[in-house]
Amino acid sequence: MELLEVKDSLARHWLAALCICSGRCVMAAGGGAESRAWSEQFAQSVLEWLHVPEADWADLRAMPHGDAANDMALLMLRCMRSDEEAAEAGAGASVSLEVASDPDRLAAGLVLACLGLGSVQAAGTLPPLEYDARSRAAAFAVCAWLGLPSQLVGAHEALVAGRLERAAGSGQLGDASARALNDDRRRKWGWGRRLAAGAGVVVAGTLVGVTAGLAAPLMAAGLGAVGIGGLGFLATGGGAAMAGSLLGVAGGGVAGQRFNTRLRGLREFYFTQLARGHALHATVLVPGFLAAAAAASPFAPVRDAMGLDLGDAYTLYFEPAELAALQGAVSRFASSSARSAVVSAALAQTALAGLLGAFTWPLAALKLGQLIDSPWAVGIERARRAGRLLADVLESHAHGTRPVTLVGYSLSALAVVTCLQELHSRGAFGVVETAVLLGVPADSTAAAAWAACCHCVSRRLIIGHSRSDWVLAFLFRASALCVRLAGLEGLAPAALFPDSPLMRRKVVNVDLGDIVSQHADYLDRLDDIMLEVSRHL
Repeated sequence: MELLEVKDSLARHWLAALCICSGRCVMAAGGGAESRAWSEQFAQSVLEWLHVPEADWADLRAMPHGDAANDMALLMLRCMRSDEEAAEAGAGASVSLEVASDPDRLAAGLVLACLGLGSVQAAGTLPPLEYDARSRAAAFAVCAWLGLPSQLVGAHEALVAGRLERAAGSGQLGDASARALNDDRRRKWGWGRRLAAGAGVVVAGTLVGVTAGLAAPLMAAGLGAVGIGGLGFLATGGGAAMAGSLLGVAGGGVAGQRFNTRLRGLREFYFTQLARGHALHATVLVPGFLAAAAAASPFAPVRDAMGLDLGDAYTLYFEPAELAALQGAVSRFASSSARSAVVSAALAQTALAGLLGAFTWPLAALKLGQLIDSPWAVGIERARRAGRLLADVLESHAHGTRPVTLVGYSLSALAVVTCLQELHSRGAFGVVETAVLLGVPADSTAAAAWAACCHCVSRRLIIGHSRSDWVLAFLFRASALCVRLAGLEGLAPAALFPDSPLMRRKVVNVDLGDIVSQHADYLDRLDDIMLEVSRHL
């Protein structure tokens, strides 16, 4: 059975061109040989998914890149509207109506094509089972072009991921060899020290290499459920192991690993599992400061109450003792006797285009600033180190060969920025789909730094900011007068990227002024903040 029943040759060509243009738009942000190689691979998978005759491949592969690809897609959509009007007048058939007549099958086929499975039936070979972040961004773009709800992509991802998880993790817990390998890994890496909620991941990761062959019936039946036959290669031990690699369960996944923190100058850096769902994408949520006595992840309310599509969600902790000390310092400073003077000065500065200068602050506030300066300075350095180590983790695909969304507030947002810049310097594109930066203490005018971040995110760079955050303004009182903070005023994409409409469209500013009045609100009102941000995800 074909992935999508589009009988008309023109409709197939039209849809293939639209998908390829969507990929070329995404690719433009990354650039370079590696991104072009991905673009060609994505185009190949689309062409084989839609069974476009090989004689026509060259023309479709010649589609433009970057802004020109976006213009081409817009032109195709205008032609589509003309076709629809003609069809309604009885003057012909509409290409778009046939393409979008079965949105569920279209989304299912598109997801599998993004996984590189579009060529399986044609070639009968074992494909590289990877889900590049750029492919997912392209899938969302195709749905947007066609006016289809983006939830279709997530729904079919969940269906496919559920089948793959069964294949990757099936087996009997009583298997002696599985228990032996699990015990050996515990001795070698110390799984139990970091895992409570994520213990199941370790079990699944252990069993992939031992009893993967038992996954065959589930894999074949599962993929058949979405109308895709001819994927018998997945009913092998190698196919099941590949599924485990995609989902990040082979070897225990990111929550089951310990990392060499000494190389990055950190004492503690570890992941805990926040939510486990049938997902082809993952979310890493990084606290920027912590309540001293907190036993659960500060993102737990987001998981429990928000209903956001986080996929497989992990909380990344780095130097929790320092972050707890920072939270205490922020709270003491915010409740100090100098608060009224500090707030007045902070609001005056943010009203004047956000310029920060030490000479404007009251003397009482400067004296009390000693309460917070030291833990803040330590936290800044630790956050940068954690960002570099996070780049190591993501580049190694410990989370699986699938897209990841990064979320951070305060210092952890700085860690995410550092991670993105580090990935860019290594040419590691197609890993991060979206980054959410809340109250980030970073210069909003640093064009090169933000360009690196935009290069590394395949879909969106979301900046949550609040001009009312007087604590953040005070913390940067010693900065140069030219510094403007992204956490206070967001980014100005038109000024940062005057020559790249695609880069400008990636940046989304979210004004949190009605929620955040001081820096501690990023922790205290995290659920409200994420609800506001979710409207842009």
